[in-house]
Amino acid sequence: MRNLPSTLPVLFICEIFFLLGHGLIMTLLGVRMSLEGFPSQMAGLLMSSFSLGFVAGSYLLEKRIRSVGHIRVFSACAAVLAVTAMLHGLWVNQWAWLFWRLFGGAATAGLLMVMESWVSGESSNDNRGRVLSIYLVISTTSLAGGQWLLNAADPASMVLFSVTGILFALSLIPLSIYRIHGPARSGHETALKLPLKVLYKRAPVGLAGAFAAGMMVQAFFAMTPYYGQEIGLSTGQTAQFMSITTLVALVAQWTLGRVSDRLDRRKVILFMALVMAISGAVISFVARTDYLFLLLTACLHTAMLHTLYSLSLAHTNDWLEPEETIQANAKLLIWYGIGSIVGPFSASLAMQLFGPDGLWMFLGSVSLVLAGFVLTRLRGRRSWAPEVAQEPWVPTAPMETSHYVELDPRYEPHQFELEFGPEQGAR
Repeated sequence: MRNLPSTLPVLFICEIFFLLGHGLIMTLLGVRMSLEGFPSQMAGLLMSSFSLGFVAGSYLLEKRIRSVGHIRVFSACAAVLAVTAMLHGLWVNQWAWLFWRLFGGAATAGLLMVMESWVSGESSNDNRGRVLSIYLVISTTSLAGGQWLLNAADPASMVLFSVTGILFALSLIPLSIYRIHGPARSGHETALKLPLKVLYKRAPVGLAGAFAAGMMVQAFFAMTPYYGQEIGLSTGQTAQFMSITTLVALVAQWTLGRVSDRLDRRKVILFMALVMAISGAVISFVARTDYLFLLLTACLHTAMLHTLYSLSLAHTNDWLEPEETIQANAKLLIWYGIGSIVGPFSASLAMQLFGPDGLWMFLGSVSLVLAGFVLTRLRGRRSWAPEVAQEPWVPTAPMETSHYVELDPRYEPHQFELEFGPEQGAR
């Protein structure tokens, strides 16, 4: 940390508080909805509302960052999250919660855009891989740590909502008390347009994988706490289940990523999809009879699940020219966002039809469809071939986000010197 640019340690402290709060409220809402007797489809709608707000915030807040700067947007978004977190506890109403999560999704997108563009702008080719590794570890461990905080108080009370609001508010302090500047911006002046039809022709598995990842990752985060309460897990077991199944992504990201650098990534994605389909079936019919068996099987499933988007992104980039990557990654994120809107509500409907195990039936079914699609593509021929060899894989954290491409160590951002007037110096 001593060798990092001076602003990044401060930003990482803010990241810890933000993701602790984010991890806590994601799990808390699912548990509380079950305790309140809300229908399962409402839990799915809640995450779909969050995802819709996230997609909208990704587009709208990018202009605000350019207009007023990173620090002001971070402060505004953290304040919105703190307020909406406490409003969940003050007004326990499913329709009101739907509204709060819409704003929460937009504010979360704003915070992630600020943090990731900041990390990108403050790093270079010499240290970007190391900076990304630190950012990834902090993201995953903080997210899991927030889920452990569910044990701190009774989820049926107001206390945990207040704790969440406090964590979001604490993320404001480091940026407020240190006199630091915002990051330099990055971009690619030679970016080319890439129509969706052309992208699908080149990397259909990448698009399908991104869409499936959006459906399954958000369904998992939205519905698993609800599932845990419905099958009789204690609050402590639910928190443990969520945090451990999230942490396994650290090992899986690196292991599967390195394997995919040596093999056709489509074959690795096919293997992952088959493992998820089989483990989903096992959990649906057998695993819930024993908690330890359930946890181990779910870890196997989520190890694949949290790595799917990374490999889909890497596979897509294998078939692109460098000038096409921005447009391609933007389209993948749109499909991920669409999947994250559709997935949670679809999973909730499956739970309504088949009971709690409907969650894993849904996840397994999506995985099986993805495996079938990949298999058909492996049997066919490509009509377009890249001029370069397969690119090295780059890890991404198991959270929805819209700017991981800026952290890709294959690209060197253009640095700009920003001059502030006297009235802007303390921004």
